[in-house]
Amino acid sequence: MACGRSWTARALTLALLLIGTGACDPAKNPAWTLGGQPGLLFTIKQYYELNALEEGGRCKAPLLEGVSRSRVVEDEPGRFEVDLAYYYRDMIRDGGDDCDRLPNAGCRALRECRGFAERSFVVAREADRLEVLEMSGPKKGRVWQP
Repeated sequence: MACGRSWTARALTLALLLIGTGACDPAKNPAWTLGGQPGLLFTIKQYYELNALEEGGRCKAPLLEGVSRSRVVEDEPGRFEVDLAYYYRDMIRDGGDDCDRLPNAGCRALRECRGFAERSFVVAREADRLEVLEMSGPKKGRVWQP
């Protein structure tokens, strides 16, 4: 009898996990909508973080932390272009939270990889799928798709 309850509890836990995971789907979450396209910001963020460089290549691991402005500049069936103004920080060279507590010269040097920038993204649209085809600005050598 104890095994039956254990299996039922596991099944219920799995079901709740699957339901919860579906609610976090970027394609359905309004927080990731950009330019009227559900999931677009998530798609751009993933592509940017895999491929972008900032500050002349000094910042090799930038994170797209927020968007200050976006504009769809071209919208054709199956393809569109978005201009994005954003805030980035480098997950390695931004100094982290320790610099707030230890304001030494080493931390100030590491803080170079934070700032605002702008890029354009060309995105393909097929049914429920979005894929970044091009990104302006400095990039790493090899292009990676999420």
